[in-house]
Amino acid sequence: MKYLKFMLPALALLASAPSFADFVFINGGKYIINEFATSTDTRRIAEFEIDGDDGQEITFDITAKVAGLGRIKPDIICEYNAGSTVCYTGDDPNINDFVYAVRMTATCVADDGSTVAIGQDTDDENIYTSQPIHDFRKEVTLTIDNTLVTGGKCDNMNIDIRGNLDVIEYVDLEVLIYEQF
Repeated sequence: MKYLKFMLPALALLASAPSFADFVFINGGKYIINEFATSTDTRRIAEFEIDGDDGQEITFDITAKVAGLGRIKPDIICEYNAGSTVCYTGDDPNINDFVYAVRMTATCVADDGSTVAIGQDTDDENIYTSQPIHDFRKEVTLTIDNTLVTGGKCDNMNIDIRGNLDVIEYVDLEVLIYEQF
């Protein structure tokens, strides 16, 4: 009996240990997603199955730290005249926009193809500068924290991370899905 008392917490800890999850169970375990269905320079999409949505109220706590390289784009000036718009690069080559913006969107997808929006978050490290930029590496933290009833339609989850930047170097994605007791 003493052996069982010590093994039960250890087994519970191992069951929720950080790793890529083929299935995410609605039980309060935190999952670290480190494999993505789609991975490009400016986009990561995580897709995984969910088990345990029986129509109850579910809390979604999703956090992504996204690091990468921003980019410089020249200052664009637009003039509006007589119903038309003309845009051109500014005359001052020393004024630039440093662009580093990231958006995360989470969606539940039912087996029948219908979707339920879970949430969205956007953050940026954009700056408008006339000073030289030496460090193009930036990091933002995106969080979706939402409680809702999906009506039993959360069979799969899709987390889409897109950046308006030069390249995403890494994404640290943590997913916690649980029901209130």
